[in-house]
Amino acid sequence: MSRSTTAVLLSALVLPGVGHLYLKHYSRGVALIAISLACLWILIDQALQQTSILLGRLASEGGAVDPGQLGDLVTQPSNGPGGLALTVASLVLVGCWVIGIADIYRIARNQQKLNVPPPRPARQ
Repeated sequence: MSRSTTAVLLSALVLPGVGHLYLKHYSRGVALIAISLACLWILIDQALQQTSILLGRLASEGGAVDPGQLGDLVTQPSNGPGGLALTVASLVLVGCWVIGIADIYRIARNQQKLNVPPPRPARQ
């Protein structure tokens, strides 16, 4: 597998920016990784907060778990600043992933073009 393919796969399947680090584009890679990790932190934090609220509701109702009620509680949309933070973090994370893949593909393609040896002149 070529270095360009490996870099694109790393950015697509592991985390945005990892392919940049692989091809030694450290500043872009670190920036994409930092933004992606911040978004993941927000998503995990919001999920834990929603879980805590859900468990609090279940405990206040005597702890009896009704699967139908549990499904209704989980699927309720979260309104307010938490819902907005979730939406923004999700969009930024997806944007980082798309930008990271497109950018590392462009970088890898350019590096591949520069490493191609010039064609030999025809013998006469």
